[in-house]
Amino acid sequence: MKPVVHEGAELSIDHLAPMTIKCPCDSIGRDLLIDVIFANHCYTEKFVEGFHEIEQIILTEAEDRHRVFCPIRYGLSYRLPDLIKALPKSKVHQTAQLRNYVYVVPLEIDDRPYEVYFMLQRAARAAKADLRLTIESAYIDDEGSAIRKRPSSIRFMILAHKVLTNQQIKFAAR
Repeated sequence: MKPVVHEGAELSIDHLAPMTIKCPCDSIGRDLLIDVIFANHCYTEKFVEGFHEIEQIILTEAEDRHRVFCPIRYGLSYRLPDLIKALPKSKVHQTAQLRNYVYVVPLEIDDRPYEVYFMLQRAARAAKADLRLTIESAYIDDEGSAIRKRPSSIRFMILAHKVLTNQQIKFAAR
């Protein structure tokens, strides 16, 4: 993977290379294969005019959506591959966007957990995997834990099976 340049230094993001994980699925009698990719939001943050300098911009997603390197997110991103491997045994919460989920990890930093936002979809027909997991973003939420905002949870194994079989995913009313 192409390294990120921050303050003149090249920083590797090879630890965020695509990977495949297995998720037990008793109802179909085998493990689900899930291809995982990591978005740049795992090591960048939104450019804020007046707070960041224009020279800090390392990529632009759209004409007005610039991203800058975030040392905190980058440092925490080294933990993501192992956290994602543990995801099949974990619970996740639905976000307000309904198509995304959040895995709240009890990695307490300043009394705030690490939140990993992801999208889970069926893989393309030609793929060897059953599902595709996109880690959209991962960071420490300045406003506190998402658990407080999203009390309903679902086991990831159940979520994966429901996505695979196109079943509706129901959460309790908030």
